[in-house]
Amino acid sequence: MGNYIATLLNASPLLHTMNSVGNRIAFTNCHIFDGIHSELKEDMTLLVEGDKISNVGHRAQLTVPDNFYIIDTAGQTIMPGLIDNHVHLCSPFTYEATISAIRQMPMQVLLNNMRTVYSGVTTVCDMGGPQGIIKEFTELADKNHIPGPRYLNCYTLISPSNGKKLGYPSQVNVLNPFNAWLLEGQVATRPKTIKALKKACYKVRDSGGTHLKTTYQPQPFSEKKYATQDDFPIFNDEWMRTILEIGKETGLVVDIHSPYGMAAERCVDLAMAVGAKIRIQHMTFDIDFKDSIIKKMQDNGFYMIPTATVFGDAFQMPKFVQWLDDDTKSHMMPEAKRQTKAMIQKGINIEPYSGQMVMECDNAYLRKHFNLVKQNTQKAHEARIIGIGTDCGGTNTGFFGRICSEVMHYFEFGIPLFEILKYLTSVNAEINGLNDRGVIQPGKLADLIALDGNRLLDPSALTEVSMVMKGGVFLKYRGEELTPF
Repeated sequence: MGNYIATLLNASPLLHTMNSVGNRIAFTNCHIFDGIHSELKEDMTLLVEGDKISNVGHRAQLTVPDNFYIIDTAGQTIMPGLIDNHVHLCSPFTYEATISAIRQMPMQVLLNNMRTVYSGVTTVCDMGGPQGIIKEFTELADKNHIPGPRYLNCYTLISPSNGKKLGYPSQVNVLNPFNAWLLEGQVATRPKTIKALKKACYKVRDSGGTHLKTTYQPQPFSEKKYATQDDFPIFNDEWMRTILEIGKETGLVVDIHSPYGMAAERCVDLAMAVGAKIRIQHMTFDIDFKDSIIKKMQDNGFYMIPTATVFGDAFQMPKFVQWLDDDTKSHMMPEAKRQTKAMIQKGINIEPYSGQMVMECDNAYLRKHFNLVKQNTQKAHEARIIGIGTDCGGTNTGFFGRICSEVMHYFEFGIPLFEILKYLTSVNAEINGLNDRGVIQPGKLADLIALDGNRLLDPSALTEVSMVMKGGVFLKYRGEELTPF
């Protein structure tokens, strides 16, 4: 893909002026949301030493040691770095492998990382993409060569096919050998035998993955359905059990893309029979979420990640076209912008044919069912079986840095803001088995963000993250971001 590393390094957080002050930092005169309690602790002092929080307490009770660099926050609110439970961080936002798309891909992925972490997200649960690119950018972000979050990886979607018929995501084609070589693997792995399926699952483990990702969607997001299942294949019970059994054996959670209600219920039943741990990705949007399924998920420690923004974006399509017409260079490379705008406009143009033709994504259909997304998310919240994920990079409108869009949906659904903030921090950490982050406590990772003032009763405050620290390293301070351009 060419020598682009030197350009990327121009955005290295290690170049940020604030990282020259040493690795002992004292934040004073701050409010703190600790990720656990539904309150702000006022007039606090927070000490960071190396990559961890060393102490936290009220100003009157905690003396700053002499060898700490003091930052008077002037009343800012500090909270744990946010965790996004569903992204495709290395999505190139291109749908044709043009020369421009290939050349611009590394810079587009850099922008994805930058917009994610600058919005306050310091950990992501990545749900698959170009495997070689994911590995490369995970390392770049881990070493702070670029501003990026910590990655939890599955590396690839494991998806069904039947001859030339592709199951979800049907828009993700099988790559030709040259493109597969460029990306070091298929974006969606489509095994043809059980043996190949097992090999794909074990490869995720051997690559250091933290979860498996598969799909179980019997129809596209379309009001008009295919006549037979052969037209839109799904894995049968034997194949699903194989994936779940390997998840149980390896200790990898199995994330299942399954937004249709009956399909989600089948996944829950299969996982219970096998004894595997699963997360259902995307809220049930076609039927009322059954109390019986909720009870099964509660009893077995299963979770659902609603990704309400995926459905809610169906109301905003013309606005996205308008946004893309404006200056979006901080989010999109030119070829990604061109191809994405064309795909969104195509979706708008075919909306009048909703119910008359099978569509990959039927915006009119999603709008019609959005109230079910709201009701079902409320139910799942009451049952405490959800986290928060955005699916940024997974849709035509999944632009990075939009964590606040998901927050606003939850808030409009009637979920209290402090509960939403817990989902974004301590709850999402717990869902991923991470006991080293998501809360502000001594000994935890210094993954921290700051917001101006005491604004945590206002969900829009998350659009104005003024500071981001990852493992004691400043990635953003007083709004200052680094850019390679």
